[in-house]
Amino acid sequence: MIGVSFFRILRAAGNNFLRNVWLSIATTVIMTITLLIVMFLFFANVFGLEVINNIQQKIDLSATFMTEASEEQMSKVVRNMEQRPDVRAVQFVSSDEALKIFRERNIDKPYIEESLAELGKNPLPASMFIVATAPEYYEDIARYLGDDQFGEVIEEVSYEDSRDMIQRLISIISTIKNAGFIITIVFAGLVILIMFNTVRLAIYSFREEIDIMHLVGASRWFIRGPFVIESMLVAILSVIITTGIIYPLLNGIAPELQRYFLEGYAQQEGFNIYAYAVQEWPTVLGLQLAVALGLAIISSLIAIQRYLNS
Repeated sequence: MIGVSFFRILRAAGNNFLRNVWLSIATTVIMTITLLIVMFLFFANVFGLEVINNIQQKIDLSATFMTEASEEQMSKVVRNMEQRPDVRAVQFVSSDEALKIFRERNIDKPYIEESLAELGKNPLPASMFIVATAPEYYEDIARYLGDDQFGEVIEEVSYEDSRDMIQRLISIISTIKNAGFIITIVFAGLVILIMFNTVRLAIYSFREEIDIMHLVGASRWFIRGPFVIESMLVAILSVIITTGIIYPLLNGIAPELQRYFLEGYAQQEGFNIYAYAVQEWPTVLGLQLAVALGLAIISSLIAIQRYLNS
C-alpha cells in the first residue's frame, strides 16, 4: 500500500513537472545558476587558499647566530624550534653553506672573490629559516627567539621586514573566508525565496485539484508529496546540468590559472584545480546535492505548509 501511494506521488510529481514545464524549466535554470555560484565560491576558496599557502611558503622568519656560537648550541636551538607545534619547517644554513650559496649567486662577479680573499675568513654567519604553520604565528615565534635565553646564541631575528606582508596575508585569508560565507548565505536566502514563490505558483495552478484531494480525505503527505518530489527532481536535474558545465570549464581554465597564479612557486607538483575536482568528485557532487536538495525541500515544505494552513 505504501509502495502504491509512493508510486502515485511520484507519477503526480512527474505530471506536475511536465504540465507546468516552462515554470519547471525556469526554476531549473535559477537553481543551476545558484549552484554554479556556490561551486564558483567553493573552487575559488580552494584555489585561493592554495595560492595563499604557496605565498606563505615564500615568507619565512630568519635568525642569525652569533659567530662564537658552538654547533651544539645552534643544533639545540634548531631542535627546539622543530618541536614547536606552530612551526612547519626549519632550515639551518651553516656559515660554510652560506658562503657557498653567496659565491654561486655571484659567480659572474670576480671582485667578490677578490674581496673574500682579502678578508681571509668567512664573513657570513650561520642562520636559521623558519616557516610557520600559519601567518599569525610569526610574531610569537619572533618574540620567543628574542628572549634572553637565546641572547648568547642568536644575534638577530629578522621579522620586521616581513611583518607588513604577513599582516596583509592574514587580512586576505580572513577576507576570503568572510566574503565566501556571506555571499553563500545571501544566495542561499535568494534561492529559498525563489523556490518558495515557484512552488506557490505551482500550488496555485493546481489549487482545484488540491481542494478535491482535501474533500476526498487525502493525507497531508499525499498532498505535499508531489510538490516536494517535483522540487527534488528540479534539484537533481540542476546538479546534473551544473556538473556538466563546471568540469569542462575547470578543465579549460586550469592550465591558465596554474600559469598565472602558481608558476614560480616551489612545489613538487603544481596544483591543478581540475585534477582536484576529479579527485574530490564525491565532495563536489555531495556539496551540490546537499545545497540543491536542501534548498528545494525546505522552500517547498514552507510554501505547501503555508497553503495548507491558509
